Amino acid sequence: RMRTAALRSPPPARAIIVSRQRLIGATNGSSSYVIDLARSARAAGLEPVLWQPTPNVMGRIPLYRARPEMAVFTEHRIRGVARIGRWFVSTDPGVWRDAAIGAARSLARRVGLKGDWTRDRPRPYTIAAPWSAADRAWLSAQVLRPEDVVLADYAFQSEAFALLGAPRARSAIIMHDLFHRRAGSGAGAERDSVTALSREAEVALLERAGTVIAIQQDEADFVAGALPETRVILAPGTRTPEAPQTAPGDPHRLLFVGSRTAPNSDGLAWFLERVWPAIAAAASTTRLDVVGTVAADFVGARVPDGVRLHGLVPQLAPFYARAGIVIAPLRFGSGLKIKLVEALAWGKPMVVSPVTLQGVEEACGPAVMVADSPGGFAAAILALQKDGALRERLSQAARAAVAAHFAPAGTHRAYREWLQEAAKGSTGAGTLLPPDMRAAISCFQ
Repeated sequence: RMRTAALRSPPPARAIIVSRQRLIGATNGSSSYVIDLARSARAAGLEPVLWQPTPNVMGRIPLYRARPEMAVFTEHRIRGVARIGRWFVSTDPGVWRDAAIGAARSLARRVGLKGDWTRDRPRPYTIAAPWSAADRAWLSAQVLRPEDVVLADYAFQSEAFALLGAPRARSAIIMHDLFHRRAGSGAGAERDSVTALSREAEVALLERAGTVIAIQQDEADFVAGALPETRVILAPGTRTPEAPQTAPGDPHRLLFVGSRTAPNSDGLAWFLERVWPAIAAAASTTRLDVVGTVAADFVGARVPDGVRLHGLVPQLAPFYARAGIVIAPLRFGSGLKIKLVEALAWGKPMVVSPVTLQGVEEACGPAVMVADSPGGFAAAILALQKDGALRERLSQAARAAVAAHFAPAGTHRAYREWLQEAAKGSTGAGTLLPPDMRAAISCFQ
């Protein structure tokens, strides 16, 4: 009798994330954040599921092997992409063709060939691309359970709620950042790689969900003011200190980590052109490791002596362990910079721009050195190289900031509680929060 009852027990609610970004693993800030939210959904008792309605998330990558952290998802499906274990294989011959052409162009640039034909031509970002009829048809064919919760990865995916028939009370947008603020966020913003949105257009997208998940306080406050009938949950990216003791590294070894986005490419180009010469002249033994797909934008370009492009690497840990100083010279952008929290979790002294610190100035400001000019950035790095006591103080402050403001247990409490209440509310068990109540926590508390 007990065995029969167990067989009849309903399956757990699912936290279904609809995404149109490439998710291989925690290879960039936005991917890390989605995986982080999926882990918290699992901790709340829901099964994280990832549905990707466009095969264009593959870009020019014909196949890839998902990293171990993607195992958090109970299910991961991409339209038009075959899955074999942890391998995802595009069935579009055009992707394989573009991959071969891209590899040939990259090789030509590496050996010094010039010409427009060698210029890299990546496929457009799919995050903000228009939905196709096939995208809509595929997602509409998916079946929701009564207790499922649907999360749109970026406001551009908010169309998913209507396609799936998700009730407003069980729908949420993972906002990541406010796109309409990016255009005026700093020098170089005209190079943004995603899209330009007006305030009105972005608010209209966010209004489609019953709940908005914000990554930092300023942006949570904006949504709460612009959409008073929408529940706002503040859920910054979480981290725990990576080691029980600080890892000082080599103060003459700098590290920049970034994906291939316009803010990262612009910030690194600015650093190499405007800051690096002063550092190389004053401390010639300094080395800079550039890790992440951002390196692809500099292949074939003249990279200064002492700078090494590593690209995407299997593990970041060895690079953080070796580095004595981490830099984040972003000149524009919005949202919480995951690279900031990650480096702090490693206890690394950092030199950052004001843009990098947006939204977490109170929580993270005491743990970093901030500079907004080439001379100031170089001077801060050189000062850290010479002052071991300063590096140690910043290292301890970094780890303390992560423990106080980004620990998973407290930082995602409101998010986990909302998931549980939303799932119960859809079946009549439990009570949803009133729509005018704001479920938010502050990473400054």
